[in-house]
Amino acid sequence: MWDEKRVGIVREVSSSSVTVVVDPEITTLSKKIGAKIYHIGQIGTYVLIPVGQLLVLGIVAEFKKGDVYEGDKMTQRYLMDVTLIGSLKKGKFESGVSVLPTVDMVVYLLEDKDLRAAFSTYQKFNFSVGQLSLFESERAYLDPNKFFGKHLAVLGSSGAGKSCTVSSLLQKVVTLPDTNIVILDIHNEYKSAFPDGCQHFDIAALELPYWLMNFDEMVELFVDSRDENATAIISTLQDQVYVGKKAKNQRLASMITVDTPVFFDINEVRAKFQFLDTERISGGTGGSREGPHNGKFTRFLMRLNSMLNDPRYTFMFKPRVCTDSESAKGLLTMIFGLDGKSKVTIMDMSGIPFDVVNTIVALVSRIAFDFNFWNPNRRDLPILLVLEEAHNYLSVNSRGSTAARLTVERIAKEGRKYGVSVMIVSQRPSEISETILSQCNNFVILRLLNPVDQAYIRRLVPETFSGLEAVISTLRQGEAIIVGDSAPMPLRIQIDAPNPPPASADIYFYDKWKQKAISTNADDVMERWWNQHKT
Repeated sequence: MWDEKRVGIVREVSSSSVTVVVDPEITTLSKKIGAKIYHIGQIGTYVLIPVGQLLVLGIVAEFKKGDVYEGDKMTQRYLMDVTLIGSLKKGKFESGVSVLPTVDMVVYLLEDKDLRAAFSTYQKFNFSVGQLSLFESERAYLDPNKFFGKHLAVLGSSGAGKSCTVSSLLQKVVTLPDTNIVILDIHNEYKSAFPDGCQHFDIAALELPYWLMNFDEMVELFVDSRDENATAIISTLQDQVYVGKKAKNQRLASMITVDTPVFFDINEVRAKFQFLDTERISGGTGGSREGPHNGKFTRFLMRLNSMLNDPRYTFMFKPRVCTDSESAKGLLTMIFGLDGKSKVTIMDMSGIPFDVVNTIVALVSRIAFDFNFWNPNRRDLPILLVLEEAHNYLSVNSRGSTAARLTVERIAKEGRKYGVSVMIVSQRPSEISETILSQCNNFVILRLLNPVDQAYIRRLVPETFSGLEAVISTLRQGEAIIVGDSAPMPLRIQIDAPNPPPASADIYFYDKWKQKAISTNADDVMERWWNQHKT
């Protein structure tokens, strides 16, 4: 049986890979074993190398023709560069290679049954995300504890199938009795994918009050860092917010800090700034002179007044329910599904101003982290935050806006200790903070066309990714390479289609143009635009 699986011998060995010379009698680059034909040298396929009692597993990274000496004669032979990824020992797969092959050891094809042995440890979880692309009848099994609990990145170009992939992955756990997922949905795509066990909030309609922000988030939202009086504004704002919180929360007065998430009246803070901005102090001769802050807060007040009067910010600055500190308890119970009514909370951010997206992401992410930080039962409430279009607010190059990035960086470094994990979803991974992506232990890599993004991924993922990196630009829609702690080896998988799908399907321009469609009424569109009403 082993003889019919033989493909060649080891020619060269390095610390993590080997070069294999394919046997000269293999000319068709395929072998029939049983009823199945196996292809030799296909990028991403697997081979076995017996080393003592171990079977070292490798993945084909490169296939080429090269010159090989046979005695005194030079001849052309097929060569395979193979990255070593793990070992099969007594039928169980172990990541990493403790014993390297040596030159002239025989190399064999990996059969379906060998692959099943590699997955045997992972099958106990019964968590399969799709079908192995190169093995028609084999499902791909992962360790879901490591997959969801060790930070995860879903990366792919526009149209590669990110939204469908995210929906499919989450649908596999939404039926569990105590799932807890919060999706920050930039484009309102996920509501249709979770008709059951889900609550959907339009943030423009949901109250997310300003007083839940910590001071750094307030500064980023309210203060223009280019203002020459920014230092004085920040100092005064800190004093007034602190005083306002203490005045409205006498029971907690001795414990309150400027960051404590308790109610204060933003209008009282504004009034104080207006007073200081126009203050005049009596002089010694009966006259008056300008106060120390006279005229210094004018630009700040214009910015603050603009936000407070903008109807798009009503959800933040004009709460009708969250008007005292006690209301935070009900709000957080609802967001995290603590009343048992939902397992997935979708926060639709499509209707909020783009300039406040960063602050909302920072606020929701930090609330999740702080909530479990103070939660004595945090081990019983693991929370997964799904951050869609993450490159828009987690970039190191974002101009003047850093709150979301700094918050998620903290979660990436410390969140696992407190039961908070993140799923980063992006089409431009090269624009995301490396601090965040470097903390991800699992990657779901869909088709990536941008060479800069491809190079960035190669730097971040483990060496065992070598061999599959060449195919990331040619993956089919919904096909992904999964690499990380949750997988027994780098896997090329056709992800299961979500059922039902998210509202992210492409618009078929040509097909629409070919037929008469429903007419568009400009009056209706403008009324919706004016009233900020989406379907």
